[in-house]
Amino acid sequence: MGRSLRVAVYNDRYPTSFVTPRSSRHTMVRKRFLPFNLISTKLEGVTLIEPDRSVDLVHAFNRIPLNSSKFIISFESHLPRQFALRKEGRIATYMRSRIAGHGCRRIIALSHFARRCFLSQHADNPDAGLLSDKLIVRHPNIVIPAVEDAMAGDGAAELVLTFVGAHFGRKGGCVAVKIAEKAIERNLPIRVNIVSSLLVGGHVWTDPTSPGFFDPYTKLLSLKNVQHHGALPNDAVLRLLGKSHFAILATFGDTFGYSAIESMSQHTPVLGTRVCALPEFLEDGVNGISLPVKLTEDGDWWNPGYDLRGDPGYAQYFRDEVERLATEAVDRLTVYIGQPNLMAPLRRGARRTAETLFASGPAGEFLDALYERVAFERSGEPARLDPALDLSSPQSPLAAGLSQTTSAPIPSAA
Repeated sequence: MGRSLRVAVYNDRYPTSFVTPRSSRHTMVRKRFLPFNLISTKLEGVTLIEPDRSVDLVHAFNRIPLNSSKFIISFESHLPRQFALRKEGRIATYMRSRIAGHGCRRIIALSHFARRCFLSQHADNPDAGLLSDKLIVRHPNIVIPAVEDAMAGDGAAELVLTFVGAHFGRKGGCVAVKIAEKAIERNLPIRVNIVSSLLVGGHVWTDPTSPGFFDPYTKLLSLKNVQHHGALPNDAVLRLLGKSHFAILATFGDTFGYSAIESMSQHTPVLGTRVCALPEFLEDGVNGISLPVKLTEDGDWWNPGYDLRGDPGYAQYFRDEVERLATEAVDRLTVYIGQPNLMAPLRRGARRTAETLFASGPAGEFLDALYERVAFERSGEPARLDPALDLSSPQSPLAAGLSQTTSAPIPSAA
């Protein structure tokens, strides 16, 4: 074990906690940073971090630190985040040079989906080789609570589903309330919790922008089998998830899906879409229900085009997808009503997935060792992955045998 280091991380509300150690033998120094996106959305991909000469390195997340001589950076989907910039503009070019330079020692994708997006983004970049030389995948980590299954012994006579997501349309809230509506039409005992501040519209990249588009869906919040909780603190959300038969994340676009892994930590399986990073841990019939959607080559949700979100055709496509997903979801859920013998394996599989793939202990050990290696690397030399130590998270839980009855650690695969 080497000396204790001082590692600077961003002092944000919560995102950084998923990509840094929850408990570390090093000193994690939470630093203020300048959110340039408040000045211009064109600058959301960079930041200035509070200076501190005593830190050994910076572990950044999404925003590239402009004033750090040695850093590693984790990212969700694209890096740099240059969505509002011209691809060959000066700012975008400078951001790419920052992560290609020797000061950036590792680039850590949050998922294999993010890795695909990154490689596609840099396919024409002359520095693509330098970037791939320091690119690995590490899934987010959470503290797995030492809790028993709150639904153990439940007869599943009435299925309780819980949707969690501020972005009501993007994350599948429309699908959730349509499930409730269809359950009433079919006289099925299904109850739906909605935990959401109901953010929809133009600022959410997947949402149709047609006036009044979401009104028919928000009206369904008044159904007798729907309870809208608004926004809740995290501990209350976890309790609600733990007392549900399924969490709903029928998302149209998610960089990972933190609510899904938090649900699994509470023994609760997930009803989700087979999109973005979800297929890397959501396995149909093992730890939840995985609904198919049409995908792009990188694994993102296919749609008529984000620049067409105000067109009737985009609105109709979104509406049809909601209807299809809700219908398929109800068909799949019906099988589990009154069948605790079918629910129990899903709940075991969900908890096992959380313990095996996302536990904070192994993640912290990996990151602590990575910080030590990076701290002693020479910043003037090109960064290179250590093939024995800089290992990526596994591609799929299927390969790790999560459907088996006993849990075993999953060996990382580069």
